[in-house]
Amino acid sequence: MAERITKIRRVEKSEEQIKQDNLEEVTTAIANNKESILKAINLVSALDEAKVLDAMSGMMRGRGVIANKFATELNKEQYSGLISNMASLVFMLGELNVDDLSRILNKVNSGLRVANAANPNQKTSITGLVKILRDDEINRGLTYMLNLLKGMSRE
Repeated sequence: MAERITKIRRVEKSEEQIKQDNLEEVTTAIANNKESILKAINLVSALDEAKVLDAMSGMMRGRGVIANKFATELNKEQYSGLISNMASLVFMLGELNVDDLSRILNKVNSGLRVANAANPNQKTSITGLVKILRDDEINRGLTYMLNLLKGMSRE
């Protein structure tokens, strides 16, 4: 009969075997991602040629001074309104209905194109205004603007 197992030993790899496994893993990753690595090298090379890496390195070394100057500049009186209103502005932007706003701004742009193409010396008479109101598109636009003013005047 065989002896009883009383102690279980883990197979321990030598330090040299661990280094060899790690090297194989890195080599496989490099081979699998060759294109990405070459693109990253080209990007870093372009950044170095443009001296961006030097600037970023300098910024990292002097980050404390830069942060101090930035904080000093923001503490000036002229920026106090901007900083205090920034949170309200961000929340207001979240409440905007972008689709409706986009539709209105497209109509405003179209109206500006027509207005800029018109003769600036042209005058509108009362009878001309009545004739213009017969045009369905103008009547619709004017009604829309009046409804917009009504809505703005209510709480």
